[in-house]
Amino acid sequence: MSNRIYSKIVLRALIIIIALFQFSCKSFYELGVEKARPMSDNKLYNSLQDSSLHYSSFYVKKFSASFTADGIKKSFKGSMKIQKDSLILITINAVGGIEVARLLVTPDSVKMLDRMKKRYFVDDFSFFSDKLNMDLDFNSFQSILTNSIFSVVNNEKEKAFKRTFDGKIVENKYVFISEKARKIDRKLKKDKIRKLNRFGYQRFDIDPSLMRITDVLVKEFDDARNISIKYRDFKPFENKKFPQRLSFEVKDPKHLLSCNVKFNKISFDEKLRFSFRISDKYERIYP
Repeated sequence: MSNRIYSKIVLRALIIIIALFQFSCKSFYELGVEKARPMSDNKLYNSLQDSSLHYSSFYVKKFSASFTADGIKKSFKGSMKIQKDSLILITINAVGGIEVARLLVTPDSVKMLDRMKKRYFVDDFSFFSDKLNMDLDFNSFQSILTNSIFSVVNNEKEKAFKRTFDGKIVENKYVFISEKARKIDRKLKKDKIRKLNRFGYQRFDIDPSLMRITDVLVKEFDDARNISIKYRDFKPFENKKFPQRLSFEVKDPKHLLSCNVKFNKISFDEKLRFSFRISDKYERIYP
């Protein structure tokens, strides 16, 4: 074989390897590549539900997170298990993978084990929402973690959501926005903030190509609180489209809280164990 032919073969092989490498590295779905086309609210809602995450159990085998509350920042790693509509177990690990805390959340309770100080507490769900400075119930919290639609304007089910939200196209994205948003905008323009206490404002931005939620904005006028949630870096996990990054920020006149989470390994529909045994040697505290 001549050197010239050999060089061509090597060159072609290198081109193929580079192309395959680039293809394998491009693992995130691109947002905004498809134009939003007009559709009814009912069809938009059904399409969003069809493309949402369907699961019985959800297991994040590894995540990393940074949490900031009023200027104090903490970083940690851990894992998370969800049995849909019933249990959420979050484990926090220190350097080296040593477990330091375990949190079990149910629709009506919150339990935490502090492995380092050998203590625990048991409280109702309001403890969790108070700490996050967000008016949440279990369903809303579960929905935030799983990139699912939820309503703080109206906590009822599907029919209520369709009654209280309007679908629109804004900047080539689908948007579900609480139906009183126009009244709110008019009062804000007239600087009548005091008259907004009875209103709730919530908005979902939906990518047309993935038909998945990318941004959530909630305004709570009673407490002058803004809640922003963002989902980014959508990629396939077991053939399901799910964001690798979740971030949220809660801001009011007294507090600023933010959290950024990166999900690294996710599986679905495994048979999970939710171990939460409290040792007799642990001291109960009352937060």
